[in-house]
Amino acid sequence: MSDFFEIQKFGLDPMAHPPTAESALALVDKIIETLPKQGWKLSKSDPAYEANVYWKYIDSELWYSRTTIHDANTHPFEWFKRTFSDKHFENMTSYYEMVKEATLVEEKDQDWKSFYLTYLLPPPFAERDIASWSLAVTPDEKKDEFYVIALPADLPLQTETTTRGVYSFFNKIRKIDDNKIEWIMGQTSDMRGNLPRWVQNYSIPGVLIGDIPVILKWMEDTYGEKESNEEVAAE
Repeated sequence: MSDFFEIQKFGLDPMAHPPTAESALALVDKIIETLPKQGWKLSKSDPAYEANVYWKYIDSELWYSRTTIHDANTHPFEWFKRTFSDKHFENMTSYYEMVKEATLVEEKDQDWKSFYLTYLLPPPFAERDIASWSLAVTPDEKKDEFYVIALPADLPLQTETTTRGVYSFFNKIRKIDDNKIEWIMGQTSDMRGNLPRWVQNYSIPGVLIGDIPVILKWMEDTYGEKESNEEVAAE
């Protein structure tokens, strides 16, 4: 009997086993179909990236979603795929200062993997231990489109003194008309411990906007420089 199940909603309850990939993708699309209306409220914007951050309660959890549009001439679709699909959590340790470590625990069927992540929070807060199921999948190889999904995993704490944080998130990235790339993400989280949830939520819209140039710059430095060196070597 398969351990996989059909997921009906995303939340912050840890899962001993991940859901089927198909049901997780369907749920992401169901959430995205409601944007930017159907209860979503605009929280923050940045015209530089056609970025909008929205918030909405979904099944009692506060979710934030961000939509952005990017020029594939300056940030190719392949860069996004390498950054998020190939080694998403591992890459996060390079472009996010707060992600100290990402350790692969297990690889399962349907492309799911489980990870331990160590997050550094600003003083005086202690670091957080996060256990996550991660899925990176391209449903149709003929389309320039892929998904990355993370859900809480039911794994023991790495050390007894560490506080367990939890989050769920998704990224859907696809190439659209006029050589543009659409990037839609959503997330709900709770770092727990003595950090009030309302304080966390207050900072999230600004963090989501601030993440954009950080990740784009990391792409440029990582892939742009590599491709330039390869072009020079080929001449």
